[in-house]
Amino acid sequence: MQMTRKFTVVLLAALLVSATSASAQANLGWHTFDYTITMPLSPTVTIFDGALDISSRIGITNTYGDVGSASVGTSANVEYLHDDNWLVGGIATSALGIRGDLGSASELVFNFQGSARLDSLAITISGLSFGNSAYLQGFNQSGDDPLLWLNTNHGIFSITEQEIATATSFFLDGTLAGAENAYVDFAYFTSKMGFDTNVSSFGLREMRGNVWVKDVYVGGFTAAPVPEPGSALLMLSSALLILRRRRAQSSSSLSSQLAVG
Repeated sequence: MQMTRKFTVVLLAALLVSATSASAQANLGWHTFDYTITMPLSPTVTIFDGALDISSRIGITNTYGDVGSASVGTSANVEYLHDDNWLVGGIATSALGIRGDLGSASELVFNFQGSARLDSLAITISGLSFGNSAYLQGFNQSGDDPLLWLNTNHGIFSITEQEIATATSFFLDGTLAGAENAYVDFAYFTSKMGFDTNVSSFGLREMRGNVWVKDVYVGGFTAAPVPEPGSALLMLSSALLILRRRRAQSSSSLSSQLAVG
C-alpha cells in the first residue's frame, strides 16, 4: 500500500511537470489561404505548423442538428477558389463553396491540436449575404444561411445566423465583393459562453447558399500536453518499480503457503 501511494505521488508529479510545460499560450496570428490557382486540396489541410487541421464534410441532411461531430455527413476534399480580387474566394467544401442546397448542408471543420481562447479567434468569409427576411428562430432563410458550432471546455454550442450577424463586419468599399467579405469576431460569443472559454474545434456550416473562408486568426493557442522525455521516463521507471514490488510480494506469499503446507 505504501509503495502504491509513492507511485501515485510520482505519477502526479510527472503529469504536473508535463502539463506545466505545455500551458504557455501562443499567438499564431493570421493565415490567408492563397494557393495561386483554383484547385482541390486534400481531405485535410494543416496550417500553423500543425496546430490546426481543416477538413470538409458534405451531405449533412440534419442541417440544423448533429453539431460538433466530425462523423456527420460524408468526408470530402477541401477545395480552393482563387481570384485576383483579394476579397473573393478561399477554401470551401466544394468548387462551388461551402454549399447548402436542397435540404443538404456542408461544413468546414477546424480542429485544434490543443485549444484556443474563444475571444482570440476570428475568420473572414467571402461571398456572405445574410439576406433581408425577418429572422425566425435565429435564421431568415434568405441569402446565405450559415451556422457555427463550437466544441468548448463548457460543452458544445451552436451559433445561429442571427448571432453570427451581430459579430460580423463587412469591408464596405463600394463593391459587391467588399459588401460580401465578412470579418467574424468570435469575441462576441463570449456573452453566450463566458470569457474563460477554450475551443478545441469549430465548424462553419452553410445550409442555403455558397460561402468561402478567406482567412483565419488564432491569438491564444495552447498546445495539447505532451509528456517530456524525462517525465515519461520517470513514469515508466515508477511503473516498473511497483510491478517488481508486487511480484516480489506475490513470490513471498507463495513461499509461505508452500512452507505451511
